[in-house]
Amino acid sequence: MLTQQQLKTPIQVGLIGCGGISQKAHLPAFEILAPMGLVQISAIADPLEANLSAIGDRIHLSSERRHRNYRDMLAAGGLDLVIVATPHHLHMEHTVEALSAQVVVISEKPMATSLEEADQILELTDRNQVLYTVVHNFLFSASSQEAMRLLAKDLGDRVFGRSKSLFAKSTDTVNQDFWRNRKDAGGGCLADTCYHEIYLLESMIGSPVQYVEGRVQTKFFDFDVDDVALLLLEHKNGAVSTVMTSWGASSGAGDQSNICEVHTQEDGLRLVQRGRSLYRFHRSNRQWQEIQVEDPDYMVPKAKIFAGHTGYFMQTFRALANGTEIPITWKQARQNLAIIEGARRASAERKAIDLRDL
Repeated sequence: MLTQQQLKTPIQVGLIGCGGISQKAHLPAFEILAPMGLVQISAIADPLEANLSAIGDRIHLSSERRHRNYRDMLAAGGLDLVIVATPHHLHMEHTVEALSAQVVVISEKPMATSLEEADQILELTDRNQVLYTVVHNFLFSASSQEAMRLLAKDLGDRVFGRSKSLFAKSTDTVNQDFWRNRKDAGGGCLADTCYHEIYLLESMIGSPVQYVEGRVQTKFFDFDVDDVALLLLEHKNGAVSTVMTSWGASSGAGDQSNICEVHTQEDGLRLVQRGRSLYRFHRSNRQWQEIQVEDPDYMVPKAKIFAGHTGYFMQTFRALANGTEIPITWKQARQNLAIIEGARRASAERKAIDLRDL
């Protein structure tokens, strides 16, 4: 299956889905990439006119390039790549249609709502020989990149890790009709918000998860999706790690809602708020010390809050322009979904799940 493909620059990009993540995270990244000659947004698609206007007006896109139906955008042609940024349950449909049109696909997480759907995507990717990748954005902030560099360089073998993702929902987001809160739309705290902590933790451990144990439940809200989950993971290299997530609980009083940390026999590293800051634990004095990390030269203030997306798109589009391997492959995307599906199965069956069986 392809992990590299060369595209002529500027890469002609179509957006499927022009909602919040496209407006807040994707567009600031493209406003950095476009002047470099890497990309050009040449068409957009969204069923809501307000979303089309929000992006189309900002990039001065002509009306004939704005589509209420994404199939019309694909049929018009002229695209090298599409970005799928729609609710989870629509990812498979939009991805399959784009791959069938021989267009490279970058999808927001997750691949799909099940491994069965994910494997159908991968089968089509392989059959059509078209590149496919998924956004794992929080690996690409400056602090996350520095953490990976330090772990590869001088911290030794990782033996233990933990991550925490606590998002106490406000009353205006406790809406049973909101897609993130619905099972049929692929919602739930594990697949939605905690998805990021899972890939961050596995990447920092540096070894794939092999066994999953967990409890995935609904405790706080009247949803048909999980709002709390606790996972115990065993990695191929023997390391163990834990994941804690909830939509009902929140950290406070000096604690952090989002952390991801790993420990070796010597030291440890902790990413806070999904890579906004980085700390190192020194076993010699049992103290945590913040590591100051400079932003890359291309970063601008309006893109910094979504620095992970900017870093991800920068590395991915450079790889596509040069014909080198993309930073997030289909294997990593499927593995993250397998961990989630394995955790749900472990909770239902009350036993550890071997991911090699999924």
